[in-house]
Amino acid sequence: MLGRGGGSPPMLLSLFLTLLAAPREWHIDDAWGRDVVQFRSTAPIEDVTGTTNAVTGRVKFDPENLAAGAEGRIAVDGTSLKTGLGLRDEHLRGTLASKEIVFTLEKLESPPRKLEPGKPADLKAIGKFELHGTSRMVTVPVRVTLVSPSPELEKFRPGNLLRIQSDFDVKLDDYGIDRKGPILKMQVGETAHVTLSILASDASDEQLAKYRASAKKWLGKDARVADEAPPATPR
Repeated sequence: MLGRGGGSPPMLLSLFLTLLAAPREWHIDDAWGRDVVQFRSTAPIEDVTGTTNAVTGRVKFDPENLAAGAEGRIAVDGTSLKTGLGLRDEHLRGTLASKEIVFTLEKLESPPRKLEPGKPADLKAIGKFELHGTSRMVTVPVRVTLVSPSPELEKFRPGNLLRIQSDFDVKLDDYGIDRKGPILKMQVGETAHVTLSILASDASDEQLAKYRASAKKWLGKDARVADEAPPATPR
């Protein structure tokens, strides 16, 4: 039985609304290959830019209550990075010595109260960055934009959409990336500048499966999967 005090019903209503505002899970899963992660290294005799669209992951938070916390995981297939030169790509795969490059989100630092649709919000994401078998806690700047749904967008991508953008520096020595030798240091800089542009969706598993199937139908494959090497020519 509710008490007669005027504060009880509002308190219960507040509790009820809090329970309803459950965190949403946003999926990073674009088989069309539109998500992009890129790094750039500047050295005395060479600039190297590597790009991949092999990005997967998830982010979980309530856009109406960012202070309630956030978690997530974004993974990049390190073997899929392309620099425009085959021999250099092979060397890069050997240097990274890890299939996945991962950022695990643990919390947001001093976030705004909530996300406003169509208005970019600049946040600081704190989490663990894993590269070359080494993990380090980092704080990276992130710009997120909640995209208002529309009939036109629903034809393009299912679910509510969240754009995630970031750019930050990775000091290669911190992760044990080999730059030994007089020539390699002239070709590869001390720091890799990383940029990413991702469009996440809160679509259901069924909607995502249909979306992936559509991509494979039109493209002939998942765009994030590298082409197989052609068979060797018989001699």
